Amino acid sequence: SPTPTPASRSLEVLQLPFQQMLSSCLLALAIPKAIVLDADGTLLNAAHRLTPKVERAIRSAQEEGILVMPATGRARSGPWVDEVLDPLFHNSPRGVFLQGLIVCDGNECILDARLAPRINEHVRRACEHPTPALVTAYCNERLFFPAGFEDDERIQRYASYGEAQPEPLDGLELEQAYANCNKLLVLASEPEIPALRSRLESALRFRPARVVKALDWTLEVLPRGGSKGY
Repeated sequence: SPTPTPASRSLEVLQLPFQQMLSSCLLALAIPKAIVLDADGTLLNAAHRLTPKVERAIRSAQEEGILVMPATGRARSGPWVDEVLDPLFHNSPRGVFLQGLIVCDGNECILDARLAPRINEHVRRACEHPTPALVTAYCNERLFFPAGFEDDERIQRYASYGEAQPEPLDGLELEQAYANCNKLLVLASEPEIPALRSRLESALRFRPARVVKALDWTLEVLPRGGSKGY
């Protein structure tokens, strides 16, 4: 074999640290800085529960120094906070909630998007006939509905979902909630949803809001810019 020259020896010396540096860079690129998870169907299973396998994976990522945070249509309230969010994310409010309408960074809320005040009037009129649907209002972490419907099957059904627990309001307080909410949640039955959605979309045409389907028996009215709100 040919005798190594001084130039080739220098090249070999340079190649080794460069290869090590390249390997380190590629490894760094392969490790994410953050993992952002949806809740239903990703963080939670079909029964809206956190499985041990998912919990172990998240804790493993956290131990590696990777930021793990939720980005969900859910509010940061209700039983799932005590059962999932606080234990898993160390009581940190950091995350994206209500379809991107609420964004928290530590103890600071950096985004709090609200529906235009008059949107609720168009929505409630569209929900009056032929079969009245129940219009509720999400105001940050709280969900309000008209007093007198406490025993309504739709309210009970949503309460069992594990998110924000519905709270009754009436009179001026209810009107203020409707006018200053992040989104409106409309509760109906599965067969009513297609016709109801059509009426709502007609009522909100050319207005700064969009109708999206959440559960099979609910519709949501979001301001422009909310996830699924385009």
